[in-house]
Amino acid sequence: MNRHDIDWRGYFAALPTPFTAQGDLDLDAFSATVRLFVTQGAHGLLVNGSTGEWAAQSTEERKRLAETAVSAAAGQVPVIIAVTHAQPADAVELARHAEASGADAIMVPPPPAVRPTPTELHAYITEVAASTGLPCWLYNFPQENGTRLTVAQISELVQLPNVVAIKQSVADDSELQATIEAVGDTTLVFGNMLSRHGLAAIAGGHGGDGHFGSGMPLGSRMPRFFDLAWKGDLEEAGRIADDFAAFMDRLKGQDHDGYNWRYGGMQASLKAVMNLQGQPGGYPRRPKLPISDPDALQEIARALTQFGLPVVD
Repeated sequence: MNRHDIDWRGYFAALPTPFTAQGDLDLDAFSATVRLFVTQGAHGLLVNGSTGEWAAQSTEERKRLAETAVSAAAGQVPVIIAVTHAQPADAVELARHAEASGADAIMVPPPPAVRPTPTELHAYITEVAASTGLPCWLYNFPQENGTRLTVAQISELVQLPNVVAIKQSVADDSELQATIEAVGDTTLVFGNMLSRHGLAAIAGGHGGDGHFGSGMPLGSRMPRFFDLAWKGDLEEAGRIADDFAAFMDRLKGQDHDGYNWRYGGMQASLKAVMNLQGQPGGYPRRPKLPISDPDALQEIARALTQFGLPVVD
């Protein structure tokens, strides 16, 4: 199994997980978010990635979210379930449940906080990927789990029978390009493609299949970037890329670490963007906190208005 067995490309949205103010899982709001993102044109969805606050949930809650997402998406777009866990047996349990639930793929990052040796990492990914017949994504996001997959390691791991794709989330665009060059012939490579760099790669035929982003802060414009780029409308696609970069700069600030942004945590910031637009963002779950400072919320609302996004009173 490799990239030629699937046809996934474009903008895939990592779903936030809405909680109530009391910290309960809000499955109705989650279903509504899935339907919203599908309506906005997302080409695919990820459940319980970094955006989804997987670490704040029990295994049973993670299973309920997987089932809910598959049901709400109703086969309209591929649904990928992240099975992040420090213990391989628990990741295997989540992977098998994803398959039984009707998901389209799983995503397997390095085990968080473990900092495995290369040999340990290979054994972990092999065990989890082999536990299901679903296509498997790798996930390289060292900002969260503390382990950075090198291009050499990625090249080795994509040789596993059902590893077909990687979400390359390192901040360095040159490493994304190196990954494309190393494994793009056989493996889908998603990364920072909703950008001027990504647009140049698409226009020049230099590879790269899509962008896996946190939520859909610019709504339908995010998948539309790819629809335009594929058609050759580089001017309009470039404007969307510029808007996206400028909007995220407003949210993140200059000194962000990729996870904690100008006004609060990444998940809380995305939920504030959704809530201000009347969407079902909900609350983060403790220890993460919602953005409640009126001045911060006013600044986020101003950014939304500046970029033509609605704000509800």
